[in-house]
Amino acid sequence: MLAGLRLRYDLVPGVIRVDGHSGGPMPRTSPARLRRFVQHRWEPRSGRPSGESDWRREARLAADALAPLVGAAAGELTVAESTSINLFKALVAAAKLRPGRPVLAVGRDCFATDRCLAQSAADHIGGRLQLIDGVDGLDALDLDQVAMVALSHADLRSGAARDAEPITAEIHRGGALTLWDLSHSAGALDVDLHRWDADFAIGCGHKYLGGSTTAPSFGFVAERHHEPSPTGGLRHPLAEGFAGPAATLAATELRDVLAILDGVPASALAAKTTGLVELFLERVGEFCADAAVEVRTPDARRRAQVCLRHEQAQRIADLLSDRSVLVEYAEPDLLRFNFAPAWLSYVDVWQAAERLHATLHEIR
Repeated sequence: MLAGLRLRYDLVPGVIRVDGHSGGPMPRTSPARLRRFVQHRWEPRSGRPSGESDWRREARLAADALAPLVGAAAGELTVAESTSINLFKALVAAAKLRPGRPVLAVGRDCFATDRCLAQSAADHIGGRLQLIDGVDGLDALDLDQVAMVALSHADLRSGAARDAEPITAEIHRGGALTLWDLSHSAGALDVDLHRWDADFAIGCGHKYLGGSTTAPSFGFVAERHHEPSPTGGLRHPLAEGFAGPAATLAATELRDVLAILDGVPASALAAKTTGLVELFLERVGEFCADAAVEVRTPDARRRAQVCLRHEQAQRIADLLSDRSVLVEYAEPDLLRFNFAPAWLSYVDVWQAAERLHATLHEIR
């Protein structure tokens, strides 16, 4: 099912992308699609009311295309500019849903911008931000005082995916709401927000989903938390506010990459991800014992990222780039290899491991 997906991307020959933070490869259809969209924007209009604006339509269609990949229903997702802004809005919404609970708990491994906006959300509600060390930090929380617990689905220190369903249940037993950041799992792992009984979720569109670096982010709110609209029906809590809408072209671009994944079950993506990671770890295991490299993620299950530690990690990343393998470097000594099932092949992974082997041999 997945082998033919990579043919729909305009891949650069010889280059193996496992960096994970520079966006996905361009779909072959994107240039023509975006050109038609721009031309349509300049066509003469009849002057009649057009109803739904272009950006709203593109964002809605992108959200509807993404929903099956994360186990959500149409209308529960919205496409917006920034995961950090979505985090802020979700935290504020949680405080309204759980009045009298002044604590907002956020995973310490979040990005700096997320941390700043989480602090702003706590200040906004007159509450307190408590940073926690992942799942282990739950024991230190007084859940009776917590409105929301926000965690990344993938542990950014090891790449391992957290077991979201029982964690969500534990948080709910304490009366708090949950938010899962899917930036490092959507499009690569088995994500099912309904099965988890998640309340909120956020994520970026540019990693495993394949959007470019300017791809908009998304936010999820379970329908049970939607607010009544003054005009009737329900209003998505993250759909309005001070954040600007997703740029129309960016939303159109995201729709194009999601079209490639149309009809592909998240479980199939997760199965291939596991196979890619297993192959890479098998190859690395054959030569890492004498290469002074530590594999921080020895288990291939439920992960799309492999973290390696080496004292010369920056130099290794540079030498791998010279060998056309783009990898993610994190100070001071960490290398992250990210495995996107939609466009990476098993041959790519084999060759990436071989070039890593040659690079480690070169610096010995």
